[in-house]
Amino acid sequence: MNRSIKFGFLLALLCMVYTAGGATAPGQEKTAATQWHAAQQFGVRGLGWEELAQTFTRLPAKAQGVVSEEVWRLGQNSAGLHVRFVSNSKSIKVKWSVRGNVSLNHMAATAVKGVDLYARSPQGWQWVGVGKPSGKKNEAEVVTNMAPGEREFLLYLPLYDGVDSVAIGVENGASISAAAPYEKKPIVFYGTSITQGACATRAGMAYPSIIGRCLNRETINLGFSGNGKMDPAMANLLAELDPALYVLDCLPNMKPEEVQPRTLEVVRLLKAKRPDTPILLVESITYAHVWIDQRVADVVQKKNQALRKAYEQLAAEGVKKLYYRNTKDLVNPNGEGTVDGIHLTDLGFTHLANALVKEIKTIDKKNKLK
Repeated sequence: MNRSIKFGFLLALLCMVYTAGGATAPGQEKTAATQWHAAQQFGVRGLGWEELAQTFTRLPAKAQGVVSEEVWRLGQNSAGLHVRFVSNSKSIKVKWSVRGNVSLNHMAATAVKGVDLYARSPQGWQWVGVGKPSGKKNEAEVVTNMAPGEREFLLYLPLYDGVDSVAIGVENGASISAAAPYEKKPIVFYGTSITQGACATRAGMAYPSIIGRCLNRETINLGFSGNGKMDPAMANLLAELDPALYVLDCLPNMKPEEVQPRTLEVVRLLKAKRPDTPILLVESITYAHVWIDQRVADVVQKKNQALRKAYEQLAAEGVKKLYYRNTKDLVNPNGEGTVDGIHLTDLGFTHLANALVKEIKTIDKKNKLK
């Protein structure tokens, strides 16, 4: 072997050893390896039932064939599902895969099929970052450059798509563990597309989730777009749960003539099985265009009047722990806060959540919700 070949061989060998030893070549940055952890090992919250057909779904397997096909399909969306964990990593990554790669023409993809991360601070839960979707399979570094220290995180899953898998990535050598369980019973919300989260810009801005952060309670989002209709089949499923409070917010999906009889039936079913659990009936929000669209104004008014009649009838029957929230100030009186006059933006959801938080706190004082 001549001298030049021998020298070249030794140089190549030295480079291999140098690289294997972890040195970084000039002009490159060494990136720490990421530890990936399946989200379900930390516990998926926002679930009402344990016997699920798939991990990240909202309805029990036995509901298939009992509820309508559309409710079952929407129940596969992961709205309201969230994971709480504690880590000292200075960056958090998320890998997630969605089933449908759904797109809506009036709602941000970050809410439809993205993930949304919060962290607990001395002031309460604060937003950290969002995972922007790019297709069915996604990976995002949601936050980086955090100061050293252990933090509690809250990761919300997509509102209008189903999820097959979620993994949380932390820096190599960082710790990660499940957060402490919620101390109190959850609040169950049953309703429409507005309850499900249309049209927030991020998954954490659906109003049940905002309320959950405000009250530091788990919330269970059973909003079904176009299909929150006070169904007796859903009422029987709801009665299997043991929440601190039921919130029924179904009027936008109902016809005026349906409201009174269905409300009577659903409340009676719930009270037969959960007589001590408070129920809050919520009127339809006042749509932003009622001031100019007389037909819409008339329909909303008739629905709200029918709900009031049902409430008064139930109260006259002696039903206890039944509460009522009228439409006043549920949304901004100037009409701002919607995408299309009906579905709410983050501004509209914040206004609605704040109004309902006040109502729930009043109910809590009267009942000492567990």
